Amino acid sequence: MKHDKEGAGYRHQRLEVSIADELRLLLRDDVSDPDIDRVGVTAVALSSDYKNAKVHFVIARGQSRAKVERALERATAFLRRRLADSIELKRTPDLRFVFEAEIDMGPTE
Repeated sequence: MKHDKEGAGYRHQRLEVSIADELRLLLRDDVSDPDIDRVGVTAVALSSDYKNAKVHFVIARGQSRAKVERALERATAFLRRRLADSIELKRTPDLRFVFEAEIDMGPTE
């Protein structure tokens, strides 16, 4: 029985990493809102039933947290649709963005 639980835990962790990686790509390549240009996804915490995902993020120092949070809220439906297209899940989790910190980021390209 222990082996099954370990396998499920590994799958759970793998999905968290896959969702985080996909969100990083989507935010970098597919979201055109300038308010979330420099948002970094640091981790995803997926609920045990896979219905909810807390997406932890950081922003560039000096960036408006309120503007970023509003922009992420606007982008949530789009991001969920794109996740559904790219990651094999029975149900795409609801995304909830959780602010972590302001950090120093290097210059933009």
